[in-house]
Amino acid sequence: MKSRRGEIIKVADLFEKYKKVLRAPQSSVVKEVIEVISDLTGISISPKYIKYAVHSKTISITAPATLKQEIKLHQAEILLHLKARLGEASVPKIIF
Repeated sequence: MKSRRGEIIKVADLFEKYKKVLRAPQSSVVKEVIEVISDLTGISISPKYIKYAVHSKTISITAPATLKQEIKLHQAEILLHLKARLGEASVPKIIF
């Protein structure tokens, strides 16, 4: 859509290009993962146990096996909530 001088454009439309192109940084994704896990499962996990590979969109959890297993049980729900919070471009694909 071409815009002409004097035409009013919605502010949300101005940033649409950047929403599609930009991706969340690694630390932001880790922070959101910790919040979502805490909200859904009640498990409080330290950031030192979570690593995020940006290029493969993979979250690795190095927590004790019992915590890791509980997180894996809720993997689909966690990823769904992360998609809502981070957007399509930044959402991780898998947790292992």
